[in-house]
Amino acid sequence: MGATYHPKLSEIRVEKLRLRAYIGFIDWEKEKLQDVIISFSFKYDTALASETDEVAHAVDYKKITKKIIDFVDLKSFHLIESLAERVFLRIQSFGPALEDIKVKVEKPHALRFTDNVLVEIAGHDRYNTAVIALGSNINSEENFSKALVYLQELGFIMQRTAFIKTAPLKFEDQPDFLNGALLLNTKKSLSELKMNLKQIEALLGRVRSENKNAPREIDLDVLTYNGFLIDEEIQELPFLLDFVRELQPEFQVDRSALEK
Repeated sequence: MGATYHPKLSEIRVEKLRLRAYIGFIDWEKEKLQDVIISFSFKYDTALASETDEVAHAVDYKKITKKIIDFVDLKSFHLIESLAERVFLRIQSFGPALEDIKVKVEKPHALRFTDNVLVEIAGHDRYNTAVIALGSNINSEENFSKALVYLQELGFIMQRTAFIKTAPLKFEDQPDFLNGALLLNTKKSLSELKMNLKQIEALLGRVRSENKNAPREIDLDVLTYNGFLIDEEIQELPFLLDFVRELQPEFQVDRSALEK
């Protein structure tokens, strides 16, 4: 049984990226380039990057910055609120490993008698959307009920699937499993959410052994997070994909990517 892994979060900041854009809804603002100043930051687990000193294990903040420049510079926007939101979403699109994203967009001298007008977005103020899978084949119904109580403390359960019985697939000499999934809105980052799920498993009595497919009181896994596929086990357990499709019909799973 391996040691518990603890993420090592570090913050990356890019400050005062100075660009020019058509920003505003008044006629002259649509025709005259104005200064726009963008700052952003995010956290990610730098444990592997710092241990190996390999760029392949680091988040490419230069690539993120270039993507923002290409999107903003010399382009047109009516509202700085809209611009800030779109910049935030572009940073978020780089993957679920980026946590606590913050974006600040400044429009200098936008109002008389002021130095600046700005909009700030902080990711920790927003809810993240995750699909959580539940599985158990030891006192299944009782442990599902207990797990749901704990899961409600992590956010808001918006929807859940029916709970179904499935035969064990990888280690067959054990009872059938009770399986299900729920759609959770939470302010937890992905790393926090994973650690909280492991804590709930421990509270319900799960003890991990060398046999990863042994019977268990409860198994809790993040299937998707903010539109990203997190659990590759979907490929091996098709009912998990059915759960995702039920809870997030808009979610597209690339089967070819899963088969690689």
